Amino acid sequence: MKKLLFLSAAALMLGACATPPTEVGTALFAQTTQPLMVTPNSGTRSGRACATNLLGIFISGDMSVDAAKKNGRITQVASIDKEVRSYAVWAEACTIVTGR
Repeated sequence: MKKLLFLSAAALMLGACATPPTEVGTALFAQTTQPLMVTPNSGTRSGRACATNLLGIFISGDMSVDAAKKNGRITQVASIDKEVRSYAVWAEACTIVTGR
């Protein structure tokens, strides 16, 4: 029982390393979308670029605006948002670009 309790506590502490900050703070479980930039341009295309964090040890991905523009085949940006999903030991942050 002590071993199970110790492993659970260790997993929660390591999981805290995988939680990215958001505008409302840091939490073990979070799902937020935050606006970063809006332009007078409009458009219906959307592109996403994400990076994933596992236990705060392994981080992989390209969440740049350029990657999101490329994924959505966008040349003229209308807006840029950031979406963060965090579930204790796993987190993902995505840049979402809309435009033409």
